[in-house]
Amino acid sequence: MKTSFNSKDAEINFRYIDESDVEDLFEWRNHPEVRKNSFNMAPLIFKEHEEWFKRKIKNSDTTIYMACCGNDKIGSIRFEDNGEVEKVSVMLNPKFTGKGLGSKIIRIGTWKFISEKKPGKPVVAEIKRDNIASIKAFERAGFKESFITFIFDEKQGNFE
Repeated sequence: MKTSFNSKDAEINFRYIDESDVEDLFEWRNHPEVRKNSFNMAPLIFKEHEEWFKRKIKNSDTTIYMACCGNDKIGSIRFEDNGEVEKVSVMLNPKFTGKGLGSKIIRIGTWKFISEKKPGKPVVAEIKRDNIASIKAFERAGFKESFITFIFDEKQGNFE
């Protein structure tokens, strides 16, 4: 069920995630549309997700913000130090997709991260080619396409 929402008037606030967010992130990540656009499309098991969550909130190389509008949790944005770059990923609460919030969360969340953490390295998003909504959201947020990566899948390769 989609929620009636006017993104033009939306005031988005960010806070660090905490233990109260573990179930929301689990539910969002297991939503069929979110899974379809994830690199790992398999459904999550709660126990494994909970262990991952606990590791991430303690990891100094990971920063995760919850984006809120009033009392509504509308999405999350995660930054992970990968040595050469900071990788960013965003996940919207499925109730708030299609409302123009993705690019706002990306833009505001990225500026918040840069101003707080001062990483001194590029912030990079890896997006599946067919995830048009995410591509457009990152472009609207000010990200530019840099390069294309090709992956060889030996299951699909034909050597005959």
